[in-house]
Amino acid sequence: MARMIPLLTGDQLSAVKSRAEARFYEACRDQLSSDFVVIHSAGWLYKDARGRLKEGEADFIILTPTAGIYVVEVKGGGISFDPANGKWSSKDRNGYQHEIKDPFRQASSERHALLDQLNGSPEWRQWKGERVSLGHSVFFPDIADSANIVGPERPRELIGISVDLKSLTSWLDRLIKFWRQNGETPLGSQGVKILEKFLTKPIEVRPAFVATIDDAEVQRIRLTNNQAKVLRIIGGRTRAVISGGAGTGKTLIAVEKAKYFASNGLKTLLLCYNRPLADSLALALQDQPLLAVLDFHQLCDRRIRQAKGSTGRDLLKEAAEAYPGNSSFHLYGVQMPYALALSNELLDEKFDAIVIDEAQDFSDEYWFGIEELLKDVNKSYLYIFIDQNQEIYKRHGNLPVTEAPYHLTANCRNTIPIHRLAYNFYKGEVVDEPELQGPNAQLLAINDQDSQVKEILNTLAKWTSDDAIKPVDIVILITGQDKEMAYKALEHEASLHGVKLSFGNHARRSNQVLVDSVYRFKGLESSAVILWVGDEVFDSKETELIYVGISRAKTLLSVVASTKSIEIIKDGFQ
Repeated sequence: MARMIPLLTGDQLSAVKSRAEARFYEACRDQLSSDFVVIHSAGWLYKDARGRLKEGEADFIILTPTAGIYVVEVKGGGISFDPANGKWSSKDRNGYQHEIKDPFRQASSERHALLDQLNGSPEWRQWKGERVSLGHSVFFPDIADSANIVGPERPRELIGISVDLKSLTSWLDRLIKFWRQNGETPLGSQGVKILEKFLTKPIEVRPAFVATIDDAEVQRIRLTNNQAKVLRIIGGRTRAVISGGAGTGKTLIAVEKAKYFASNGLKTLLLCYNRPLADSLALALQDQPLLAVLDFHQLCDRRIRQAKGSTGRDLLKEAAEAYPGNSSFHLYGVQMPYALALSNELLDEKFDAIVIDEAQDFSDEYWFGIEELLKDVNKSYLYIFIDQNQEIYKRHGNLPVTEAPYHLTANCRNTIPIHRLAYNFYKGEVVDEPELQGPNAQLLAINDQDSQVKEILNTLAKWTSDDAIKPVDIVILITGQDKEMAYKALEHEASLHGVKLSFGNHARRSNQVLVDSVYRFKGLESSAVILWVGDEVFDSKETELIYVGISRAKTLLSVVASTKSIEIIKDGFQ
């Protein structure tokens, strides 16, 4: 039995979107010997000889110590090729026929991309061989005759069909023989180990949330296979949307992409909507000279000041004249975005790459000014990270990327009980439960506001004394509309209990517990969260606030609300 990476269970294999890939996976697993290593859905990121960022991706990579490396592209359904126009098409199980890319060119490109990656890899230089056999093939599990496919650029040895699926060893022997050349060195066990580590090693990143995690307790976070794959694969595309629920690592991946661009000499902008999140990330990334970290309105303000200094024009005044209005909505929602767009006509500063977190909060007015910040709208990099379930500001925005999003499908932040409670209020692609066990969330049904405040302080006292949790690792989040009233009530009760609170100041002292709104804490996380829910959240159907508030907690969660609200939280909106 071949060693498969990843090793998929029967349920996981049945969930693979391509049935053809699943069948090829099973054939490799069951028919090849234990000497073979088969990597499914491998992705990598590299720089080509000209220093350009490129991506590589292969359906399967087969490693054999007695020979070499073989990239296999798998295409399911009925395949047809028209030599007159060189076009390929595929017919799916429903009989629908659609045009596809030339699979042989895809496989060849994957092989060359892998070779480029190896040539530039310090790890690969440790291999003691002279030259390795590196080949490619295309496998069609659903067709029985290859006669219409074989051609000068497509010899039979490079083609796998349904009969070969039953005798995979013989097919692979023919493929190896075809690609083998004089002077090549067998890959060997050392080469297999190097390549396995190179292509499949987990990606580790350090959390950037320094505002909410004590330095002494910062731990390295290992991304799931799904997240690592997305981080590798999206690198070579100029534009991509990455979608995922709360806790799936969107911000971590956004930070890693921004750092990667900046460390490779690209002037990069990491942009988000939430000011506390931007401040936290900026502090964590201050050692990156080519990386600017701002929230959207900080960006607008900076560009307005730059334009004033270099040209004397007051772009905010011009925007107010074009779109009159004195409300905060006019200022932040229309006038500042318009001033940003005007600044692009005056200022030379542009970016090679822009990475945007919390993109669900960006409206159409925002996107126009952002796109014009790119040095080259067609070639510069634009990466967008989004969770529509966290759209708490109710702004509609058409994303400037039309391709289908990549989906992050595993929660790596919350414990299982917190995940289950938060995802009662989630709609979208299925997100796998985390592997972290933890205590059940505490749901406290209390109808009187004064009693709610006392219970919040009682919970704080228990966590800090009995459970020895540091105050800096606890956050009180408020969903109610009257934040100032909630602040005063908590401040009064805290003074009676001797508890030190910090209202909205994320740069608090280590003995202070942060109190803030769910709006301002979106994008951040804390080890322990007390969520104070007002009934008006459900009266106005703002259940996104519940989803966001609950999912901020990594390990401990206490929800304080009325009996009516607690019942809704238990059941979700379903």
